[in-house]
Amino acid sequence: MLCAKRSLLLGLLLVASQPFASVPDTGKSDSHLSIVDDGRVYAYKKGSGSYRVAFNYTGEDWTHADVAAIKIATRQPIAILPMQYTEPGGLQPGASVDDRSIGKRWNTITQTAMAERLRDRGFFVLTPSITHYGENLPGFQALEHFIAGVHKGNNNVQTVVLTADAHIANAQNPTPGAQMLVTGTNARDREWESLIQDHIQPFYEAVNLGNIGPRVRGGLSNKEGASAAWHPLIERAAEYGPHVTIIEVARAIDIVEKAGSIEAGGEWAAPLFDGLADGMRIWATQHNAQNSP
Repeated sequence: MLCAKRSLLLGLLLVASQPFASVPDTGKSDSHLSIVDDGRVYAYKKGSGSYRVAFNYTGEDWTHADVAAIKIATRQPIAILPMQYTEPGGLQPGASVDDRSIGKRWNTITQTAMAERLRDRGFFVLTPSITHYGENLPGFQALEHFIAGVHKGNNNVQTVVLTADAHIANAQNPTPGAQMLVTGTNARDREWESLIQDHIQPFYEAVNLGNIGPRVRGGLSNKEGASAAWHPLIERAAEYGPHVTIIEVARAIDIVEKAGSIEAGGEWAAPLFDGLADGMRIWATQHNAQNSP
């Protein structure tokens, strides 16, 4: 979830009057992707290759993404599998087990597993990473606006982040563990949420873990980046389509206990990945609003 460090440093971002420094262009241009020219001027142009984005950001109305639409030239359904965690000791390292931050490692395991399954099921898969933009506050802004831009520019898009929850309860997360975090500031699609749950619940029954299911998390703070605030990755994208979720697979300590290690968690959670990918495929097929090439 959102790191406290991010909240503390957000003010530094707003002090800067110049656009963020550009990410080095280390990728080739991707003919599948284009930033739609809507006649507006955007202050920030970030990323390279398949992960370019243009947006404005002032710090006001921060759950809204003032972003240029990003068009993907494909008739396939689109899946976005973001990497939102930084290296241990960084701005957003994620949950810890035995004093080891495992957020990025688990996000990498789940991202790789889901990308393979979704490509096999006919999806056009995007794997944007905070590393593409820089593991810092400007990088988070770019990553979150990129995801929103793809939702804005295309039909049949689903964004899913699979994470490991911390085990310490607090006001905004009174029951840590498996849960499907969804938008709290935009209209929800409960039919989609139910379909996803129908396909992942058998895993939780098989491994004897509880699953809270869909839940709105946030709204207890108006400070962007605070753990009690709305999640900007979810809210910015969900304005342009409600099929955005962060799924806490389980508490990090439960994954280690059940699987033996975070690294072994990928094999342990394989039935969950299969079920989730099947649910996403069924939804995309049932709601086949094709993207135009």
